[in-house]
Amino acid sequence: MSPKAKKYLITTRTHEIFIMRYERQPTIYGFCPECQKEVVLLTSDSAVTHSGKRARELFGLIESGAIHAIETASGHLLICRDSLLAK
Repeated sequence: MSPKAKKYLITTRTHEIFIMRYERQPTIYGFCPECQKEVVLLTSDSAVTHSGKRARELFGLIESGAIHAIETASGHLLICRDSLLAK
């Protein structure tokens, strides 16, 4: 490295923000990193209801990357409704 070169240390922080609206059923909105937009996020139970697929099948699709999901800091799994409906 030349004597005129400078080094910079850049530190970034990420935060998770989920918006819940209570109507008939709570609706959770959040950012899907795969879709790159704000989407409706479903719990695993809601995803089973919306898709008609068994929970094991959904988890397999999530593991393969066919359906997008976010695991929260507390360990809950939230599934991207747009990717679920597209499948």
